[in-house]
Amino acid sequence: MENKRILNKLSPEWNEISEIVVYGFGRTAVRNVDKLAEDFHISLIIDKDPQIHGKQYGDCRVQTFDEVKENLPGKKVVVATSSVAYTDISRQLQSLGMKEHIDFCRLKDFMAEWYWKNRHQVCLSQTFSSVTSRCTFRCKHCNFFAPYFKEGIHYDYDEIDILKDFEGYFKVVDYVASWSIIGGEPLINKRLPQIIESVFEKYGNHIGYIQIISNGSLVPDKELLDVMKKTNARMRLSDYTHVLPYQKKLEEVKQCLKENGIPYDMSVYEQWFDLGINTSDIPEFSGSTADTARHMRLCATGCHQLNDEKFFFCGQGFARTKRGFCSLQEGDCINLTACTGSIEDKETMLSFCMGYPPKGYISVCKTCYGMGSDNNRIVGVAEQM
Repeated sequence: MENKRILNKLSPEWNEISEIVVYGFGRTAVRNVDKLAEDFHISLIIDKDPQIHGKQYGDCRVQTFDEVKENLPGKKVVVATSSVAYTDISRQLQSLGMKEHIDFCRLKDFMAEWYWKNRHQVCLSQTFSSVTSRCTFRCKHCNFFAPYFKEGIHYDYDEIDILKDFEGYFKVVDYVASWSIIGGEPLINKRLPQIIESVFEKYGNHIGYIQIISNGSLVPDKELLDVMKKTNARMRLSDYTHVLPYQKKLEEVKQCLKENGIPYDMSVYEQWFDLGINTSDIPEFSGSTADTARHMRLCATGCHQLNDEKFFFCGQGFARTKRGFCSLQEGDCINLTACTGSIEDKETMLSFCMGYPPKGYISVCKTCYGMGSDNNRIVGVAEQM
């Protein structure tokens, strides 16, 4: 019954739509816009970033909120941004008299509910898989805690491991817009070409696109480049050269990708969140179930993680328990080995992804400050240990 309530957040008019407005055209939108364009006419695209104003997608030009605000009332707006940006955008839309879940909603809620109700499909925006805990950097505030893994507890997955993950995953998921491969630094894993190729060959029809997220400190070898071409995989480069001296290597990586026709995009971060490393570093809200649930949904990174035949709400939950900073408790993840693909399994998956796990919160959140608006612990990017 709880799943039914969660999957009825949107007003009934959403089921009748054929046209949407996409608010946000950064990484989240780009990962999903092709899928949305298959099923809906995108009449407007909005973004505040001046660097992409005027950019074309189909017959749409990216415009500012002020340029289109008079045309928004009466339209259905799908907000494809982070949880922090969504708060500000909600205020903007509400200033026009628009109401959440009636006139606008978050992308993840829209994809979960609309495709389930209208296509009987579980469609997710994105899923991440870590292939190694090893990294070329030792970032003190790494949100995957890479430098805190030591020999004996480091992990490296191969194609057999990842295929086992997807076997259970695709019992309850029909389509994922993007599969992102992360580390540590994923290029350290020498089985990366085999991992990508095996997943693509078996499940490629269920995946929008494959993306490797790298810090750009390692040049892809020929085997990996050939597999990326074959599978139309992309690369996202996190550029830390404003704080770490590896400009020459990063340029070498970019040139290699260009020469081989591999699409890539760049991410430059101005700040990071301190998520809290030590098990004794417990956030203030840890004593209250209601506060922990609220904290989890404020964070709601959407970076759902697939590893160890389990589906985690976020990468931090996987990494924190994998490292041993806290223990995994019942309801903190979905055990895919127990899934049969039933209607109940699929509704549980959708509710989990929308931020409503069985207990109402993830116990790991009690030891994590998160990436939401309630975390003011801002730190420098890529500070080395």
